[in-house]
Amino acid sequence: MATAMTTTDGAVACDETPYVGVDASLFRSGMRRLAASCTVIASRSGDSRAGLTATAICSLSAEPARLLVCVNRSVRAHAVISESGLLSVNVLTGYQEDIAKRFAGMVINVVGDDRFHGAGTWRDGKLDIPILEGSLVSFGCRVIEEIPGGSHTVFLCDVIEVCCAKEETPPLVYFGGKFSGLHQAESDNSNGGAV
Repeated sequence: MATAMTTTDGAVACDETPYVGVDASLFRSGMRRLAASCTVIASRSGDSRAGLTATAICSLSAEPARLLVCVNRSVRAHAVISESGLLSVNVLTGYQEDIAKRFAGMVINVVGDDRFHGAGTWRDGKLDIPILEGSLVSFGCRVIEEIPGGSHTVFLCDVIEVCCAKEETPPLVYFGGKFSGLHQAESDNSNGGAV
């Protein structure tokens, strides 16, 4: 972290002492306390499909419609996304934990394209990339920029397609190292919902 200092002649100089971040295990422990929606990021390059479970997704802007999607460079899906320049973001419901585990590599001997078999119904969207039917919402995206960020790449994406579920269902969230369905509290109708 650079610190500004004034020299004896009145000029401003910067102390270039490098900033040392926190230990990675401490950071991961802290991030486990940040509840996040679970998504499956999917892509296709030629005949090759790949996908992964992710929580590092966020809206960047509505006009134009853009998302930020963060993907670890060590996973196979990263290469497929980079090659095709396309991806889908599929937001999971509380009833789709099995799909989250499958794409997170938590099902033994299920890798690559096998993750798409027996894990929900997949169809090709407008961009010819996998879209998960039955998800809360799916976004079909075109990558417009790749930004390196430590172990991950931030994919800046234009949203080309949005497929919303007919009914709003509680989402699947990740918190404390575990998947959990988010349950909506029932309003107290006895007092009109007032607290």
